[in-house]
Amino acid sequence: MRSTICTLLFSVLVAAPLSADCPCIPLTHLWVVKTCDDWNCATTELMLAGGDPQVMAIPVGLDNPRWLVLRRIASGSAIDVNATDPYEIRQFDGLEGAITHYTELTHERLPMMLTAPDGQVLVISLKQGEPRKRAAAH
Repeated sequence: MRSTICTLLFSVLVAAPLSADCPCIPLTHLWVVKTCDDWNCATTELMLAGGDPQVMAIPVGLDNPRWLVLRRIASGSAIDVNATDPYEIRQFDGLEGAITHYTELTHERLPMMLTAPDGQVLVISLKQGEPRKRAAAH
């Protein structure tokens, strides 16, 4: 009888909700971008990630040898060491905000939009537009 009461009391204590004074802080995540000059740099970044599904590489374009390495990190866990990187990334919870931002970007900023594995919609673009190339006169 005594062990039954102890077991019942223990079960109630374990199943009881924790107090509302929990100092828990929900984690938020950010996507960051790093530009690689070639595929070798991008594969090195992917190899260092060790198969982490929160790291991916995408090409800049068909006629451009650069690659962009996207990484999802917990906000506050790193500082921006890529302040000189030519690309920036903005993340949105839904498609509406992403489309609005995407349409505001000029063609010279080479905007790209994709959906990340965590459901965020990412808009990647150059921080400053590329200068237009002049057609060579013959």
